[in-house]
Amino acid sequence: MKKTIAALVVATAAARIGIARADQGDDQGLGGHRHGRRFDRAKLLEKYDVNHNGVLDPEEKAAARADREAHRKARQAKLLEKYDANHNGVLDPEERAAIKADREARRAEILKKYDTDGDGKLSESEREALRKDMREKHKQEGEPR
Repeated sequence: MKKTIAALVVATAAARIGIARADQGDDQGLGGHRHGRRFDRAKLLEKYDVNHNGVLDPEEKAAARADREAHRKARQAKLLEKYDANHNGVLDPEERAAIKADREARRAEILKKYDTDGDGKLSESEREALRKDMREKHKQEGEPR
């Protein structure tokens, strides 16, 4: 019983921390959602709810999963193409370190360009400016977004 209560206390505390971090943005300075991805139920329904019943049926969920998996594989292939220096088809620790270094450099560039108040993180208005520029970049490159 005591272990169950302790587990519930820990789980509740962890949930509160997660909610607080979500409300404030992450502590990495860019704020907002992890990797810029958002769960948008309306967009999922718009794209995959072929019978328009407002719910993703098993077949529709399978289609969404298949698309997500295809996207994941394409992203992995792109990373391998760019970072797999020894061409063994696997990202080794050194190659992963190169990815991390490039991401940190990109993050620094973003902060330098968009962190107009200099507080080391992006406010909502600063993130909106970044999103606007990214949408414009994707339009120019012809990438769907």
